[in-house]
Amino acid sequence: MIRMSRICKIGFPIFLLLTARIATAATVSVLFVGNSLTQVNDLPTTFKRFAAESSLRVDVDVHSITPGGAFLYDHWKNRDALARLRALRPNFLILQGQSTEPLSAPRDFIYYAGLFKLDADRVATKTVLFSTWARPAGDPYYKDASSGRSPAEMQARLNSAYASLAQNIGATLAPVGLGFERARTDAPTIHLLDGTQHPSPAGTYLAAAILFRTIFNASAVGSTYCSTLPETTAHTLQHIADSIPLNAAQ
Repeated sequence: MIRMSRICKIGFPIFLLLTARIATAATVSVLFVGNSLTQVNDLPTTFKRFAAESSLRVDVDVHSITPGGAFLYDHWKNRDALARLRALRPNFLILQGQSTEPLSAPRDFIYYAGLFKLDADRVATKTVLFSTWARPAGDPYYKDASSGRSPAEMQARLNSAYASLAQNIGATLAPVGLGFERARTDAPTIHLLDGTQHPSPAGTYLAAAILFRTIFNASAVGSTYCSTLPETTAHTLQHIADSIPLNAAQ
């Protein structure tokens, strides 16, 4: 087991300096490592287009490894993500765990996220933890005690697990799950899921907006890219992304 206390932590002020420099670069490279929660609706491309049509007009070179159902353990053992990380040396590595992983396999989640963070540090890549959302009501996972038995409790546990891990390993937290929680309160008519644990186009768009705000430390409001959504829906989600507190755990 790696010792998390020995992992170098990068403070938020330093992160702001790094993102300020990257925002001025010709191209920003991002590697997404996750599963179907990232792959459905093609979040990497949505993020790329959102950034291109934002006020920053930044060009993002996106790469992804997102096999369905993959845990961070699977990515580490498979080695494809590591090989891509070492070859590309991207500016950012976005890690998205399997939807129940932080709760059903917490030790492995912490351990393998830490290993990825150490490897990313070696190639000067910033690690971003993509905090996910609760499964819909009625999902079979709620029969498992680790879920908390309800979407509200599952979301609270996911938020805590990702925030704690980000703080302990010195990664940056992208609180996408918190954004989903806020949207359900502020814009309940916008459906963020497709009827399963997978995101709808609106859910993917909100995730892209929160990732944009996290990575570039810039307002998500003002991007002219709306994906397949009505303009009013896109603008509502942009404002929700801006309302989420960032780096609260760092």
